[in-house]
Amino acid sequence: MRVIPASLAIGLALLLAAAPAGAFQCPLLVKQLSDAAAKLPPDDPRVKKARPLIDEARKLHAEGSHAKSIAAADEAAKALGIELKKQ
Repeated sequence: MRVIPASLAIGLALLLAAAPAGAFQCPLLVKQLSDAAAKLPPDDPRVKKARPLIDEARKLHAEGSHAKSIAAADEAAKALGIELKKQ
């Protein structure tokens, strides 16, 4: 019976450790997106679609919603047609 509480404790520790890692990743993803968008003409439809998503990812990171920020960054990357380098 001691295995279940130990497993829960390990699972919780891993979950809590993953959240800060995501927090540090958001700014790196936003920078990659901003750099990619800057290489394209501002009136390019891909940039027009991605720019609000990049801004949303930045805002969500500032609010502490890191999983949502990463999801917005992924959507922006799809709009730009690039692949993000995640760590």
